[in-house]
Amino acid sequence: MERRRNFDIHFLGLKNAVHHFEYEIGDSFFKLYEKSLISEANLLVKLNLDKKDSFFILNFQVDGMVNLPCDRCNELFDYELITDFEIIVKFEEIEDGMLDEADVVYISRNETSINIADLIYDYILINIPMQVFHPNDANGNNACNPEILEKLKIAPKEEKEIDLRWSNLKKLK
Repeated sequence: MERRRNFDIHFLGLKNAVHHFEYEIGDSFFKLYEKSLISEANLLVKLNLDKKDSFFILNFQVDGMVNLPCDRCNELFDYELITDFEIIVKFEEIEDGMLDEADVVYISRNETSINIADLIYDYILINIPMQVFHPNDANGNNACNPEILEKLKIAPKEEKEIDLRWSNLKKLK
């Protein structure tokens, strides 16, 4: 079972240089998050930590598959996820009301480690499109469940009578 502390990076003893880390993200990682949209996954996260005197840069590369429901037919399928992102971690005294910026995280100078689990989780979710559909098969056909698609078909709308003033405009097409 994954634990949040498996994603702690103890940077205090690290030299100023680039350090490499790898994390295998599976189903147990997403169980750490209540009501996660993802329950099954097989991802590899490669992290390069570039440590400097007063800050460090985290470069993440995420590659693998997440199991998601199709928004069209609601069947689960493996969605390929390939993304990378960069976070800058700065050492500053945190004041009340001080918010993290989009790509910058502030931590106290007294900290000796940082937990990256939430960063990984958030960026995985951010990189899932708003609408997810089965990819087409090798022949270019829709790979959704045909039975579900048949049930979703709606009878074609009957054309309503068009005002005569507008019917002349149709001729211009």
